[in-house]
This record gives sequence, C-alpha cells and structure tokens, in this order.
Amino acid sequence: MRSNERAGIVSVIMLFLWGTLLTEPFHIFVDYISAAASLSVKGMGGNEIFCALASYVVLLLAVMLLQKLINTKAETFIPCIIAILTAGAFCFKSLADGHVDLKKGIILAVSVAVVMLFYIVKSDMLLQWAASVYTYSISTALLTALLFVPLSKMNGTLGKILYITRYNTIKITEPFSGMAGLPEIVWGLFLLLIASFPIVFLATQKGKS
Repeated sequence: MRSNERAGIVSVIMLFLWGTLLTEPFHIFVDYISAAASLSVKGMGGNEIFCALASYVVLLLAVMLLQKLINTKAETFIPCIIAILTAGAFCFKSLADGHVDLKKGIILAVSVAVVMLFYIVKSDMLLQWAASVYTYSISTALLTALLFVPLSKMNGTLGKILYITRYNTIKITEPFSGMAGLPEIVWGLFLLLIASFPIVFLATQKGKS
C-alpha cells in the first residue's frame, strides 16, 4: 500500500479515535511539540498571540517534514525516534517539575514497547503504519484545535457531542478571539485553510509502497 493511501486511511481512523484514550500516546507527542514551541516564544517575551502562532507554525512544519520523510528510506526509523524522544521529553519534564505523572509514564512505556516489538519482528509494514499514525496525529491535532475546539465553545450541547476535543490541550485560536472584530471560529477556519493546502498536497503525492 502506498503512503498516500495509508495517509487517507490513518487520517479517518485518527479523526474518530482522537477523543479516546487509545490515542493518548500521540496526544502527548503532539502536546510536547506545541508546548516547546509556545514556551520558547514566551521565554523570549512573546505574548499569547505569538505563542499560539509559534505552536501553529511548528506543528505545521513538523507534519510536513514527516510527510516528506515517510516517502524515503527514513520512514521505518520514524516510530523509534519519535517514541524515544517523547519518552525522553517526559523524563526531562518530570525531573524539571519534580513530579512524575504515572499514567503518562505507563502509556509512553507501553508505546515504546510496542514500537520496539515492531523492530523485533522486523515488520516494515507495521513500522510504515506506525510512522503514518505519528505523522497524521499532528494534522488531527491541528484540525481539532483549529476547528472543533472553537465549534465546541459556540454551543454547550455541541461541545458535549464533539468528544474529539476531550483531551485537547493545544490553544491556538483562543488568543485571536475578537481580534479585528472576528470570532474565534473564523480565525480557526482561516488558519486551517492555510494549513490544509500543504498537508493535503503532500498527502496525495504518490509514495513508495
């Protein structure tokens, strides 16, 4: 199966599972990228808008980079690198905070073990799928933060229906609310439109099987 075909299948699956505990390892992975970008800008004196923009841009660049890599020989190394770096970031954060989130620790340990199992059984197919899942977890997180989070704030009932926002911690559109007289949802749609062009373009490119 080509990478562009996997991209479509994985994107649909992630869309339905993103608000469930099954996708928690990928939430943690994306949250760390977003937080690192936001905190870096905040440390340089940036306000909430610049922090939100940094998170948006870095997440967009990250998914684009991974989309390019999953069409190369580096594809099978992506799951290992991401799983280990995410676990490393968790350890660093735990030391910095002086507190260990046991639930996250167990989830990340299991995800690393599963990825390592793929290497032990020498399954390139499973590693390719894992690489696609990590890649499109970022685009799913962007879609959630830019579209579904603003939508959930517009109506209490709608907020309960949109379970996809359940574990979301990424705040991109909130600082833009009311800016230039435009509501949060309009800014979210605008940023989503910009992000969708490169992501969809790269996802539809024919890659290796």
